[in-house]
Amino acid sequence: MRAPEGVIAVASMAYLVMVALLVGSFINMAADRLPRGESLVRPRSHCRSCGRVLNLVDLIPLAGYLIRGGRCASCGAAIGPSSPAVEALCGSLMVGALGLLGPIRGAVVGVLAILVVGVATVALSMARARSG
Repeated sequence: MRAPEGVIAVASMAYLVMVALLVGSFINMAADRLPRGESLVRPRSHCRSCGRVLNLVDLIPLAGYLIRGGRCASCGAAIGPSSPAVEALCGSLMVGALGLLGPIRGAVVGVLAILVVGVATVALSMARARSG
C-alpha cells in the first residue's frame, strides 16, 4: 500500500526543516572555529571553557540549548544566545519558504536563504575577530 501524496509532502518538508536546523548548527560551529583558524572537522564539538566533548543531547538544534538552560552541562559556562538564534532563523527561513512557495521552489529558496545566513554569520564572526 502506497502512502498518500500529502503524507509524503509533509514528511519531506519536515525533513527539510530538520536539515535546516542542523545546517544552522553547523553555521554556528563554523562561525566559532574559522576565525580562530581551527578545523571544521577535528576536534569534535566541545565546550570552549572546559573542553567537554558535546554529546547527542547537546547537539540537538534548539532543544539542546533549552534542555541545558543555555549552559554547559559540565562547567556551567553560558552559551551565547546567537547559537539558538541562528538555528531558529535557518529553520524559520525553510518553514517560510516551504509555506509560501511549496515543496520544490520553497526548498530551493530556503536553501539559498540559509546559504546567505551562513555566509553572513561567518563573515561577521571573522570581521569581529579581526577587529577585536
